[in-house]
Formats: sequence, structure tokens, C-alpha cells
Amino acid sequence: LTFFLFHHVALFPLEHLPKAIGVNGMLMIQGKPMHKSKGNFVTLRDAIKEYGADATRCALLLAAEDMDDPDWRSENVRDVNNKLKSFYELATNIVKTREKGKVGHLEEWLLSRLQHKIKKITENMEVMRTRTAVENAFFEVWNDFRWYIRRKKKVNSQTLKEALETWIRLLAPFAPHICEEIWKKMKRKGFISLAEWPQYNETKVNIKAEETESLIENVLEDTSNILRATKIQPKRICYYSAAPWKWKVYTKALDKSMQGRVVVSDLMKEFVSDPELRKIANEVAKFTNIIASEINEMSEDRKQRQLEAKMIDEYGALKESEDFLKREFNAEVSVYREDDPKRHDPKKKASFARPYRPAIFIE
Repeated sequence: LTFFLFHHVALFPLEHLPKAIGVNGMLMIQGKPMHKSKGNFVTLRDAIKEYGADATRCALLLAAEDMDDPDWRSENVRDVNNKLKSFYELATNIVKTREKGKVGHLEEWLLSRLQHKIKKITENMEVMRTRTAVENAFFEVWNDFRWYIRRKKKVNSQTLKEALETWIRLLAPFAPHICEEIWKKMKRKGFISLAEWPQYNETKVNIKAEETESLIENVLEDTSNILRATKIQPKRICYYSAAPWKWKVYTKALDKSMQGRVVVSDLMKEFVSDPELRKIANEVAKFTNIIASEINEMSEDRKQRQLEAKMIDEYGALKESEDFLKREFNAEVSVYREDDPKRHDPKKKASFARPYRPAIFIE
């Protein structure tokens, strides 16, 4: 640390001296403290020669945070190196793609998700939580790209390239060499190391798009869990979106929850004054009992997001995703509204539909 400070004093003016220093404890090699006398050490030159500079940098940054002891493990570095190669291949394919596609809900979802990552990475960099920053800049953003590509038959190249440019700028401090290569492939001017850091743009945040896509992810997971549990080879899968009256009850209960715990009796007093709900008071009472405990257990952030999204078009989202769900399950997929009198529902599953939790029937 003393030499570290000497170097900075010698090389930089006072205003460029470090504002803070992150210090780790003993460096571990394969789980054991590094000792030159015992021969268990890795030189920087050897690491770069075997794994590459970017993989070495990322592996070191991912090895520890705060006061944790960093642990250098060769299998982890190889894994990071392989992931960087896959990332480079993905980025190159995105740069090459010319498919226009349509700008719709999924494009809004991808750009919205990126804004959260920009904010989180920036905040973590400012407090020197570099491992969390790398995890978000590399793995979390990649997960969003993978999901977008998995969902779309025809991707929108313009949106993907816009998102990729933001992604590599976020990743550049951690894997600078590979990001410079991609920056050049994208025909951007200058060096990415001198490019402006991405700025969080609240106008691109679309909570409704995020909640709608979360619905599709949950439907996919719920269906997969049913198939695993029942070991059914599906021929047809039916989804039923919740009736409008259930959304009215659910959003009202959500709104009340921001003032404290949801009390069923208090809600019912309001619901019976609504002519539409009074006609089906027994059903409303049963449904309110179910959702009240669920909402009371929900995190404040989750409740706030759902309130901000308000009522999402569940039926429309499922209908739009029919082809995707067909590909995923290799089965015929049908989407119905719960109150559709012509729905295919031999097991009377539609009545189990809830907001954000469509009912599912598999045959």
C-alpha cells in the first residue's frame, strides 16, 4: 500500500489521487494461502499467457469483494475465458444481423431492463463493489439478451445493436480488450475506453413491459414444473387469463396494502358497494381471502411495481406468446379468457386464474 501511494504521488497531481482503496486479505490459490516459498503462486505473465488478459482481470474481480480473501482457481478462470469467447461470438453475430423485425413490447422490455443495470452497476462502482458490478455487467445483462433472443423469431437488429453498445460500455472497465474489438466491429469512433459512461434514462424504464414479461417467464416456469411433476408429454396446453372483476379486486387490495396490512372485512365493505361485485359477492369473498394473505406477504418493492404497472393485458400477452410457448413445449397452445363461454376447459381450471397467475390445463 505504501508503494501504491508513492506511485500515485509521483505520477498524478493531487486531485487525481485515489479517493478510496479497496483492500483484500490473503490471496488464496486453489483454496490455500499463496506462498512463494511453497511454490503455489501464479505470475501475471503466466496467467495472461494461459487465459488472456480479460479473463485474468475478470476472474480476479469476481474472486472477492470487500474484506473477503480472493481465491484464484484455475477452473473458474477457464470458465470465465470460455464465457468471454461466447460473449464475443454473440456480439459479433448481433453486429452482423440485418433483420429489422418489429419494435414492440420485448424491445421496450430489453431497453428498460438495461436501465436498471446501468443504475446498479454505476452505484456499485462508486462504492468499489467491483464483484457485484462485474456480475451485473456481464452475467445479468447476458441473461436478458439470451431471454430476448429466445423469445423472438425475428429480432430487431436496431434495438439489439443499441443495447449491445450500452452493454460493452458497461463491461469495458472489466474486459477492455474484447470490448475494444467489438467497438471497432460496430464502427464506432475512437476508443471505447474514452467513450462516455452510459447514463440511467428513466424515460426508457417501462414497468408495465417488465411485469408483462415477468408473467410469461412465470407461466413458462409453472408449466415446466407441472410437466416435471406429472411426467406428462403434452399434446395441448390451455391458459386462462383472470376475469376483469378479479383484476379490480386485486388492484384495490394492492392499493390498500400501501397503507398497511390488507384486512378482508374492510375490503368487503367497499366491494359490496360496487354493483358489479355485489352480484357475485360469494365469489369475491373467496377470492379476497386468497389474495389478501398473498399480498400481505409480498415485498414493498413488488407491490409498488405492480401498482405502477396497473392492470396488464394478460390475455394479450399470452396470445402474443403462443408461438413461443408452442416452441418451448412442442405442443398445441390455446389461450382463453376465464369468462369466455366457448373456452376449452374440461377440468374447470379457468376459475383458478388469478392476476399474474393464469390457470393452466394440460392434456
